[in-house]
Formats: sequence, C-alpha cells, structure tokens
Amino acid sequence: MVLILVSIIAIFILDQFINRRLIKRKNIEVPELKFRRVNRIHENGEKILYFVNLLVMIQAIMFSPHLRIFIFIGPGFMFAFRTFMEWKYAADKQTYLLSGVTCGLFIIGSVVFAVIDAFT
Repeated sequence: MVLILVSIIAIFILDQFINRRLIKRKNIEVPELKFRRVNRIHENGEKILYFVNLLVMIQAIMFSPHLRIFIFIGPGFMFAFRTFMEWKYAADKQTYLLSGVTCGLFIIGSVVFAVIDAFT
C-alpha cells in the first residue's frame, strides 16, 4: 500500500512539473478552475469512466490485492480518453498535451508498479 501512495505522489509531482514547463513553452491557455468538456460524449464518457474506475479501485484495494495495478491503469484510460477527445474536437487548443502527459505518467507508473510488485 505504501508503494501505491509513493507512486501516486511521484506521478502528481512529475505531472505538475512537466505540465508547467509545457504551459510556458507552448503558451497553452488553461482554464482557471473548471475543466471544460468538449461535447456531450466527452462529458458522459468521463462520468462513466470515473464511476467504473472508482469501482475497480475499491475492488482492487479491498478484495483483490493481485489486481492493484488497475489503480494506475484506470486513470490512464481516463486521461487517454480525455486526450483523444480534446485532440479530436478541440484541435485549436493544445490542452490535449497536458492530458497526454498525465496519461503517459500513469502508464509508466503502472509498469514501474508491476515490476516492483513482482519482485517484492
């Protein structure tokens, strides 16, 4: 459980660092407080993914320790969906890069977690 917390904290720190550098270099305009959905499909798709991800996380933490890698894969799917929707339907903005970085970090986090968990 400690490994999961350390990994998630490391992902958040790296995400903030990389996203701030991207925002400065690419001059990306980011909405201040609220994330704006691109369309109705994006909004409903994210709601479904959040709900499914929550159920999978509860299942993995409480009942199935061998499925704990899904704690990283679920958010990776959510950010991959967000990246695709922003890239496809909001092409004039480059905010999809920020979501893509977060998606990549969760994928890398899942690989690192799986390797470390396999050897412990």
